[in-house]
Order: sequence, then C-alpha cells, then structure tokens
Amino acid sequence: MFLRVLTVLFLWVLSTVTNVPVYAYVDSTTLSNINSEPLFRRNSTGLTDAVTWDPYSLSILSQRTFILSAEIHPWRVPNPNLWADLFQKIKANGFNTVSFYVHWALHYPTPDTGGGKGDWEQGTYRDVQMFIDEAKKAGLWMIARPGPYINGETTGGGFPGWAGNIAGSLRDNNPNYTQAWTPYLNSIAKIIARNQITEGGPIILVQAENEYSVGPNNDPYMQAIIDTYRGNGITIPITFNDQHGGAAGNFSPDEPGTHVNIYCGDSYPQGQNSWSEVQTVYYSDHEAVAWSNPLCLSEFGGGYIVGWGQVARGGTGYEKYSMDLTNAAYGILYSCTGQVKTNKILTRRGRVLQRHIANIFSLWFSNASAQTATILILFGGTNWGQTAEPTVYTSYDYGAGINENRVAGPKMNEMRLQGLFLRVSRDLLSSTLIANGTNFTSSSSVHTAELRNLDSGAAFYIIRQNDTIPTTLTTTKLNVTTSSGSLTIPVQGNLVLDGHESKVLAIDYVFGISGTRILYSTTEIMTWTTIDNTDYIILYSMSGQTGETAFRFASEPDVNIINTSDTHISTSYTDGTLTLNYNLVASMPVAVVGIGEDVKLLIMDKASAAQWHAPLIEGSGAFSNYFGVGTNETVLVGGPYLVRSAELSRHTLSLIPIQQGDLNGTTIVEIFCPSAVSQIRWNNQIVDVTRTTYGSYQAKIEGAQPVTLPEFGEWKVSGSLPEISPDFDDSSFVTADLTTTNYTNLPPLAGEYVLYSQQYGFYGGNLIFRGHFTATGQETAFNLTVQGGYAFGYSAFINGVFLGSNQGNLTISQTTDIWQIPNDVLRIGDDNVLVVIQDHMGIVETSTNSGKEPRGIRGYAIIGGNSTFKYWKLQGNYGGAADAPDTFRGYLNEGGLYAERIGAHLPGYPDESWQTGTPLSGGGVKSAGINFYRTTFSLPLPMDVDVPVRLSITPSDITSNFRAQIYLNGWQLGKYVNNLGQSSNCIRVTCGSTSKGVAEQARSFTVVPRQKWILDRRNRFDFGWYFHYSTTNLRLCFCARLRPAGTSTPSRRIRSTDVVKGICSVCSTTRL
Repeated sequence: MFLRVLTVLFLWVLSTVTNVPVYAYVDSTTLSNINSEPLFRRNSTGLTDAVTWDPYSLSILSQRTFILSAEIHPWRVPNPNLWADLFQKIKANGFNTVSFYVHWALHYPTPDTGGGKGDWEQGTYRDVQMFIDEAKKAGLWMIARPGPYINGETTGGGFPGWAGNIAGSLRDNNPNYTQAWTPYLNSIAKIIARNQITEGGPIILVQAENEYSVGPNNDPYMQAIIDTYRGNGITIPITFNDQHGGAAGNFSPDEPGTHVNIYCGDSYPQGQNSWSEVQTVYYSDHEAVAWSNPLCLSEFGGGYIVGWGQVARGGTGYEKYSMDLTNAAYGILYSCTGQVKTNKILTRRGRVLQRHIANIFSLWFSNASAQTATILILFGGTNWGQTAEPTVYTSYDYGAGINENRVAGPKMNEMRLQGLFLRVSRDLLSSTLIANGTNFTSSSSVHTAELRNLDSGAAFYIIRQNDTIPTTLTTTKLNVTTSSGSLTIPVQGNLVLDGHESKVLAIDYVFGISGTRILYSTTEIMTWTTIDNTDYIILYSMSGQTGETAFRFASEPDVNIINTSDTHISTSYTDGTLTLNYNLVASMPVAVVGIGEDVKLLIMDKASAAQWHAPLIEGSGAFSNYFGVGTNETVLVGGPYLVRSAELSRHTLSLIPIQQGDLNGTTIVEIFCPSAVSQIRWNNQIVDVTRTTYGSYQAKIEGAQPVTLPEFGEWKVSGSLPEISPDFDDSSFVTADLTTTNYTNLPPLAGEYVLYSQQYGFYGGNLIFRGHFTATGQETAFNLTVQGGYAFGYSAFINGVFLGSNQGNLTISQTTDIWQIPNDVLRIGDDNVLVVIQDHMGIVETSTNSGKEPRGIRGYAIIGGNSTFKYWKLQGNYGGAADAPDTFRGYLNEGGLYAERIGAHLPGYPDESWQTGTPLSGGGVKSAGINFYRTTFSLPLPMDVDVPVRLSITPSDITSNFRAQIYLNGWQLGKYVNNLGQSSNCIRVTCGSTSKGVAEQARSFTVVPRQKWILDRRNRFDFGWYFHYSTTNLRLCFCARLRPAGTSTPSRRIRSTDVVKGICSVCSTTRL
C-alpha cells in the first residue's frame, strides 16, 4: 500500500515539473481489492474526536466531509432576523458551513463594557448566540474567527477605537495589549465553547488571530490566544489563516515553534480582474510547510473589494463583477482531501479547482488538493454607520454570490451545482493527485488533472483551458484509465470545452443503493439521491454539446427512454458496458432515462440544471438536518429560483412534501418525491399538481405581483451647524486638554493640547472641534494639519465665517492647510472661535501605521502675533462610545452633527416647526453649512413578498463637492461622496422599516460646491428582483431609544409593532 502511495506521489512531482502526464499503473484487480484502511493516521486535538483530520480531509463525527464554507459577517446585516434568510440561501445552494468574524469593537465600546463581559445584547446584530442558533437551524457547520484582530475592511480591523490609546504596540505580547484583549477573548471563547460540536452546537473549527506572522514577540501572543481558547473549554481544532496562499508556514503544526492544529492560507487570485490565469502553486506550497494537514485556504476570493474612486461613479461599484461575469459562479475547489469552505479551503492530496464557466469569475485551482474551502465573501452586506475602514465605502457587496440586497445571483447557481456534487461524491474526499498536464487530451490547449481514490478506484478528471483568459472553444478527446482499461473518450464525437469552462468528469463512479457504476461520463454529475428504492442521478453539460455516458452491468439491462425531446438518445451494449449518447439542448424538457428497475437518469443542459435543487429531508438526532450525519434523504425540485427546505409529514395516511421556496416569476415546478405522496404544499399552501408518466409531480405556481415603490413626499429642513457661531454654548462638549499621547508613532506636530478624538472616547462619525483664543488683531491665518483617513474631508470656520475646505483624496489620510483670516472677522480683545468640522472615515487596519493612527487635528497654530489657543472643545457622537443613548443601533451609528445629537435622525422626532425645503431639484444647499432634511413616505410592501429595495442616488456633476449621510428610520445606511464616487446605492435596512406602514428618511450632506448644490434625481427608488416566499422568520426587529430635542434622556423604546418613519439629512461644508 505505502509503496503504491509513494510511487504516486513521486510521479506527481515528476509530472508537475515536466508538465508531461505520468501514469501509475493500477490494474482493475488491484483497484477492486485495495483494502479500505486509511492511508494516514487520523489526527485530533487530543481533547475530542468529534473533529479529526489527516492529510486528505476533515472528518466530522467519523464522516469524511468536504467543507464548503461561506463567509458572512453578522454586523453587516444589522437586522438579525435576516440571518435566517441568508443561511437558508447558503444551505440551499450547496454549502455546508459558514465562516464568520466576530467584531471586538462592536461588543466592547469601552474596556469595561458589561462589567468586562462585553455587549452581546439579544435581538441585535451583536447577538452572536442568535447568529449561531440560526446557522444550526439551517443545518450549517460553523468556523469561528474572533481575532482578536480580524482585518475584514472594517473600522480598526475589529479593534475598538480605544485600543490605539494603549501604551506600546498592538498585536504582540505587549502587556498593555494583552490586558486589553483578554476580557473580550475570554467572553467570546466561552460562547464558542458552549456552541462547539461536542456540546451539540455547530462550531467545528476556531481560528486564532488572522493574517499574522511568527516572531519573538508574536509567538508568545499567539500562544496566549491558544491558551485562552483551551482555558475556556474549547476542544475543537484551532486553525490559522496565513497570507499569500499559505506559502510561509506561519504557526504550522509541521514547523518549529508555536503552532495551531490546522494551518490555512488565503488567496484572492483574481483581484479586481475579471479573468486571470490559474495559480498552480497551492499544492506545492502547502506540501512544503504543512504536509500533515489537509490543504486549507481559509479565504478564497469570491469577489474583491472596491475602494473609493476605483470605478466610475454610480451604482454600488461592484456591478463589474456581476455584469462581466454573467451566468456563473465561483467554482468549487476540488481536491481529494475532502473539506471545502467557501472563500476558504482546507485540503491536501489532490487539486483545488475553481470552475471557469462561460463569462464567470471562476478559477480552477488544479494544483491544489483542497477539501476545505471558504469563499470570501459569499455575502458581503453593508458598511452602515461608521463600521467601514478608510479604504472602503458603504457597499460591501464584494461581487459576491449573494449580493448586498440579499439576492442570490448567477454565481450561486454554479456553486450549487458544484456543492451538490461534492456532497454526494465521497470518493473525492480521499483522492490523490496522480498527474496533471496538457498531454491527457488530443489538444495541447486543454489542461487536465487526474485525481484518484486508491481505495475505491474512482477517478476524477478535471479539465480546463490551459490558457484561462481567452474564450476560444476547444474540441478534444480525453485519455482516461478505468477499471476496464485505458480508454479515449468520447468514443463518438468530441469533448467540447468552452473558453471559460471547466469540467469534472467522473470515472468508475458508484452511486445509489443499487451500486450502479458509471465507467465514464463526458457530462458532469450534479447530484444523486434514492427515492422509493430508485436511484436518480442528474447529468448535465453546456447547451449545444453532446454527452456520452457508459455504465458497467453484468448483463444488458432494459433501457426506457422517456421524455427525450431533442436529445436524440441512442444506446448500445457491448461486453458489459452500456453506453448512452445524447445531445444537450437549451431549455429542453428534462430527458428521463430508466435503466432497469432501479435507476433513472435526468439529463439536461447546464442552464436547466441551474434551476434544480436537492433539499434535505430532516432526519433525527442532534444534527438531524446535516447531510451525512443526520440525514442523506433528499427530494429533487426543478424550476424555482430557490428551494429553502422540504419536509415529508404524514397526513391522512399520505405523505405531504412541504416546500419552502422562492420564485422570481410564475414557474412550472417539477418534483421527484416518494410515490406515496398525494399532495404538495408550497409555502404552506396546497397547490394543484399533475403526475407525469415518469413519476414526478408538476405544478404551475404564480409569482408575486409587481410592486410599486413610492415617490418622496414633502421634505422638512433645518440648519444643523449652530456650532460655528462664536456665541454657541459648548460647555457640554468635552474639554480636550490632554497634553500626552500614546500615539508616539504619529505625535502632535504643533499646539499645546492633544486633539486626537480616540483619546476622548469618540471613535467614528463627524467630529466638531472648537478652539478658543483672544484676538489681538495681529492674527492673519491658521495652520492646520488634520488626519481623518483616506477620502476624508474637513471645513474650517472662524467666528461663523467660512475659511475653506479640503476635499480629501484617495491617497492621503492627512492634510496640512493654511487658511487666511478675512478682514473684519476677528473680535479684538474678545473670545474668538475656530471651528473645524471633520468627516471621520473610520480607523485604519494594522497594515497602516500598525493600527495606531489618530483621528482629529494633529497640528494647529495661529499665524501672526503671539496669540495661542486658550482651550479646545470637542464633540463627537452624543455620549461618545461609553454613554451613547441608542444602545440598540450602537455607538457607531451616529456622528457628532447637531441633528444627530438631538435625535433628529430617529423616527418620531417632532419636525413640525421645521421649514419646508427639499434637497432635490429646485432646492438644495445655498451656502457653506449643514442642512438636515427629513421626509416621510409610505412603503406598502406585501407581507409575504421579499422586496430587495435600494435607494438610488444619481451622481451630480463631479465638481459639486458634497458629502451625504443617509438615514432610514434612525439607521445610517451609509455615506456618499460625490467627487470621489461610490456608493450611490443604499440598501433598505429591513430592521428599521415596516413592510406595511410609514417610513422616515433623513439625510445629512457635506457640500463643497462652487455653486448652489442640489441632489439630482434623489426622489426615486431602484429595486432589484423580488421573490415570493413565506416571511415567517423575517420579523422586524426595530427597537431604539428616542430622546427629545436638546435633551440627553431617552424617552421611550420603539417596538417592532410601532409605526416608524424615515429621515434624511444634508450637510454642506463649503462654497468657494
């Protein structure tokens, strides 16, 4: 056995070096007689055997499992009742795992939040327990990634704003830093421990830190994290995510020093490109540094981030990924090790491969053997409030399979095809990479990787274009080794490969209770299942191609060709091999072929296959809805946009399948289910069905009616910058009188006092500084250095007179300006006030200034005379992080604007005394300052229809330098910066609006125009697809504290049953 394995591995090395396929001879007798003993000893943590691993794959509860995981972040969906929707979509599209970050900053606005135990408030986006519970209900395993540092394009990379205030460095064994993260990690570790698989929970892996490296001060820090996990009862494997594809071996168990159990890498091979060449280094890199593990890529790019100004203004900025990559999805990483995690991959012996599907953003990782892969991101969500870091903007759509609006796009169809195949193809989970190269086929343009299970003899040939960028169609024949000897397939015709297409072709593939063996097939397998002792298998390929599938039978079986349409199926039987040849035709009815009494083939083109689903039928036990552990039973459903679940229940001596699913229009639904079924329910409604001659049910189900969205009504307006008046009472503002700082890497440049907002408890949103001095008349200008992050802006006023603004740009986070003092502005011998209003773009990740970059005024001086500032006052969000009154939405929802501080962005705020005024055409901001606009509108959406709604902003002329904040029912949906670009689409936050009722919208705009500024065509909604389904689990969670104008005491809590409204604010800072 081991001699054979060593031979295969040696030949693989030879083939990768020479690019010439080399075959290890394995005769059919050997294939059938190889024993089933594992080639490698199973590894474990020594604390539990619920999750074990070897170089091939993970095993969960003794079952080898291909971990196909989707990365989503709980806080980017602020309505926790929508988590169930996302989990159901993820599960329905072939995934079995969710990977998630935990955001330290959101749970610890201060070091002692919750008495040091943090804020995990039930029913909020901070309710991690609810997030875990909903994932388990959906039947998804989980990979927890709590940091302490997470990166994730979020403010501070997950670090709370106060973390930068500590003395010394971050992310090492600095005792001050250790003291800072320990309470948080203890709290989240306890949550993970009680939800790990050993306790009946869904969490199977936990990651320590993220994208980090070994070092004298780093190793003790990493060990302290590991010890904290174990000390709090975590027994499952600990992983680590290394950068750059996992080549460095940081903290690998096969390298000396501090190490985790399972080493992973990450990779974003496409970047912002639509197409790049396949990277072929994953396998060799992994073997060099972590050979005892399955290959794991814990982040695999399912899209990519877009920053400020990187694409043309308009839309979300991520349309390039959906428009350039139509009709396909990521492509799953195939390997012989057996774990896949969306956006991330864990595996080893075999190859990882992402599918190139016509015009789709996919890659084949044909040189890796990943069995655990996580697609990062599968759902991105929204950087609402102040949750973004400076390089990114409101939309975090990511070009993901499920877009920011929660719509499962074309990429998900491809993921489902691959995920369902991986789910039932157990031989793939312990396959070995035999060889790869361009000489497997009659065309040197085609690259092939051969994976083979040395125990069962099953093989998987993964083919793609050798050059993955062109779209040239290629025809070829493939040389394969089977249990019947070496063959060249197809025997009739050719194998066709589109330019951006890849295929996994199965050899000696055994399926079903019948044990039927597919000798080979030039069409791909979507899935198989057994219903009423009949094995059903779905075969598909691109329209216009031909298929050839050969089966092995001891004697010639009866073949019943049903419902063939234009497939032109022909059959032949020779020497124990039954061969079917057929055409794949677009939009053809499903071709059904019966073989003997217990096998039915469903043959269809790929576009049709993308409309088929295989929902699980729940079994029994603690993991009853987990495939391979609690149940293997499925039904097959064709036609709908989405099938969330299915169940069989007994009713008057018959079985009733209940389908929970979504439609994007009137749909013919076809269902293969047990013959005892007499009724079909769709979303709890009995539907009229007909029975086909081949045993399925068909029903025509009506889609939802079109939805009419409202125009905005009357707007109310109020000025929102009273602070520029020299007589404004700022006694309630924080006195900024610190003279020392721990930001020693970026110390103050000038001035007596430190004006860094983090040191005063303000970690996001607009900041207002008021500097007081007594004028002598000699003062001529002010010198200001302001630091706000990439794309930030600020404005300066003296005694209510506008001095100027800096628009900010995409490449600098700090700017120095000299502002001349106009004549007759100073009050000689009296108090004068310089006001600086700064737009805060979030706190940097540690890749910039090691995470220690202040926000605020870094240097200030009065030019002319001898005057100096007597004192400074500072205001950020009301109450700062420590005492923000809106504990539901959290301290990062608001900034320091006057309208925000009085609660004018919240529903129910009394605006009767405000003037009528609009930010739309005919209105707008006429001078430098801040205006806050509010409007109320009805949003009569039907309760049983999910309507993904976007608020669309059409960009104004790029010379109109304005900034906008948009609120809906108190939630800051995001920011818009006209001169920089994205994002001009905002997502309706369902948490803050009722499906039927009134909504209030508010907008705050920062404007720096040369002319009067107005908002173009803002009085419209854009909305995407909508889908008809039961919304039982999509309850509203709106609940926020309101405070009357000018007071600090919350008056009451708004419940989900209250009628709520929406608001819009506009802030104008300059007119040059």
